[in-house]
Amino acid sequence: MDLAAVQDAILVQAGEALPGLAQVEPYAGQFGPEGPTQGRVVAPAFFVAALEAPLADEQPGEGRIALDVRWAAYCLARNARGAAKRGRDAMSLAVSWAQQVQHAQWGLAPDVMHARLAGLENLYSAALDAKGFALWAVVWRQVVLVGETAWDGSGETPSEVWAGWQPEQFPDDYERIDGEEVS
Repeated sequence: MDLAAVQDAILVQAGEALPGLAQVEPYAGQFGPEGPTQGRVVAPAFFVAALEAPLADEQPGEGRIALDVRWAAYCLARNARGAAKRGRDAMSLAVSWAQQVQHAQWGLAPDVMHARLAGLENLYSAALDAKGFALWAVVWRQVVLVGETAWDGSGETPSEVWAGWQPEQFPDDYERIDGEEVS
C-alpha cells in the first residue's frame, strides 16, 4: 500500500458521493489564498492532499510502517450570486464530505484504518472572494500501513503458546499460555 493509492481511493469515493463536481483531483497547488494559481479551476471542485504523515503510535512490527496521515479535502465553490451563496455552497459540500469521512476506510481495509474526523474550516480570504470563490476544508486523520509485510504466508500458524520463565536453568519447564493471566 502507498499513500497515492489511498488518495486515489478517496477521490473515487468523492466522485461517487458528491454528485455534480466539475473537478475531482489531488491537490497540487491549483489554488491558494489569492485564488487559482495554475491551470484552470472549475467549480464546484474537490481536491485532496496528505498534509503530513508522522509515525503512528503503534507499529505492526512485520515490515510495514504505520503512518498517522493527516488528510485535507478542499471544497471549492464559485457562484456569481454573491459571497453568501458561494460560501454556503462550499460549506454544504464540506459538510457532505465530512459525513462520508467519519470511520471510512475507502475499501482498503485492513491496510487503512478507520478515519477520524478532525474538523471543518472556512478558508475565506478577501482575495479568493474577490475572484468569486469560496473555500472550505475537511480535515481528518487516518492510520495507513505502507510498504510490504515481511510475512509471506508460509509456515504454520501456532495453535498454542508456551512460556518458560528460566529456560536456561530449566529447559523442560514451560507453562501453556491460554489467554488468561499467568502468575
